[in-house]
Amino acid sequence: MRKRTSTRKHHVLMVAAECRDIATAGGLGDVVRELSKAIHRRGILVSIAMPYYGVVTKSAVSLGKFKVPFGNRSWEVEWFRCTLDGATIYLLRKREFFDGRNKTVYIHSRQHPFEDDGRRFAFFSSAVLAFIQQYAQLRSVDTLHCHDWHTGALFTLLKYDPRYKDLSERVRTVFTIHNLEYQGVRPFSSRIRRRWFAFSDWFPSLYPSLKASGAIHDLRNPKPPLRWFNPMRAAVQLSDHVNTVSPSYALELTRADNPKLNFSGGRGLEHDIARRKRQRRFHGILNGLDHAIHTPSTLRPAFDVTMPGWEKIRMQHKYALIQQLPSKITQFQQAGRLPTWNAKELTTQLSTYHVSEWVARPLVIMVTRAADQKIKMLMEKHHGKPLLEHILHRDLSLLILATGERERILSNIVNLHPNAIFICAFERTLARRIYAAGDLFLMPSDFEPCGISQLISMRYGCLPLVHGIGGLQDTVDHNTTGFVFTGNTRARTRQALLETLDAALHRFIHDRRRWRQMQRQAMQARFDWTASIEQYLALYFDS
Repeated sequence: MRKRTSTRKHHVLMVAAECRDIATAGGLGDVVRELSKAIHRRGILVSIAMPYYGVVTKSAVSLGKFKVPFGNRSWEVEWFRCTLDGATIYLLRKREFFDGRNKTVYIHSRQHPFEDDGRRFAFFSSAVLAFIQQYAQLRSVDTLHCHDWHTGALFTLLKYDPRYKDLSERVRTVFTIHNLEYQGVRPFSSRIRRRWFAFSDWFPSLYPSLKASGAIHDLRNPKPPLRWFNPMRAAVQLSDHVNTVSPSYALELTRADNPKLNFSGGRGLEHDIARRKRQRRFHGILNGLDHAIHTPSTLRPAFDVTMPGWEKIRMQHKYALIQQLPSKITQFQQAGRLPTWNAKELTTQLSTYHVSEWVARPLVIMVTRAADQKIKMLMEKHHGKPLLEHILHRDLSLLILATGERERILSNIVNLHPNAIFICAFERTLARRIYAAGDLFLMPSDFEPCGISQLISMRYGCLPLVHGIGGLQDTVDHNTTGFVFTGNTRARTRQALLETLDAALHRFIHDRRRWRQMQRQAMQARFDWTASIEQYLALYFDS
């Protein structure tokens, strides 16, 4: 790699599957958007390359077409350009891969995991490299910052495909792990005759050379299925620097999984990650939060910790949300924004809904994904019944806004209790109102690379109650800005959640002075991008 100098004009190209306000499905899109904005504010040229999904609604200008090698043929890809907060967004459109039945950010392949997304993002990886070489304005790129497994094939091509030899020698590469749980594993080759089913179908000329050279060994999945391509591992092995999104999660990834404790560590990649750490090539950099976007000062009525009487204004938001929740749910039902089963359940729930009772109780909230990572602990049996049942038997109200693969399981418990409501939907405006109204934000994740929900909840004065792992451990200060529970066995962890919840409820009811002090401290906490950007710039440009 060439030595970076301080006098030249740098150009960072982000390569990602998501970017907020273009197309996103989770926290990855938030980070790509806010990190690129922060880099631009430092006077550095930053661009983002991502697929032009069929769901994209932002206006973008078509500026031409270019050729992409994939499979046994050359494809013509149309490219579009728009801007966001000073960053140039390049949207690469190929309808076969990113429109029609493939129009959403991710596809849930029912028969073979990652079958659809594996080939879609392999094509995208090839398209990005071809675009860089064919578009003159991207020849100034000196840093490629790639995100999650979706870009693993890019690193493989950049390292081993002779077409990209010159490019590989002039750019520095950084790879960010946002969630190691998803690795995009696909077969290297297969007897199954389905279109672009395996790595050898995507890159038929590269596959034999990888086998002959032995390079294929470092790209293989380290656990069964062993003979499969692991794009996450490829990126970890081949990038100049690897980072993940919090220091504690970085440490966890160097350790093996422990199923008895439900501990998620390196998910089979712990030896690779530990080796990169010994090489000083693996880093934990905490995600930031854009406090200008996530602020209660733009609500109506506005409040913030610096405003006199903010406590009373915040209480107005709690009362308004609880009072207006039935009409909001009815709007969702009438607009068809709820699954039929959830709409029916909520009709039953609202028949016994009493505003005065909900206002009087502590309001515990969850704005989350209904996925094992986020809610598995709540579903586990504790003294003969699900942990969530124990929570709901406390004198509290629980409001959950979520969608995901475990939504029915979650709803089957929540919507049977008069003090709880589960809304199977997501809307940013409603989520913001819930943050502003909640007293406690429950986040019992089994693993959490960084987490953004707890940062937002603190900003709005809703104290987080979190499992002390990953980024939650790095961002929530127990008894100062929130509540943290841990345990050295799974049963003790569940019990610790209940005990910590009881302590928090006791403080809310009996020590409001201390509670408000904690709210102030939480609202004053800052997790901006300033320190994190310095660490990223060191990875980008330091020799």
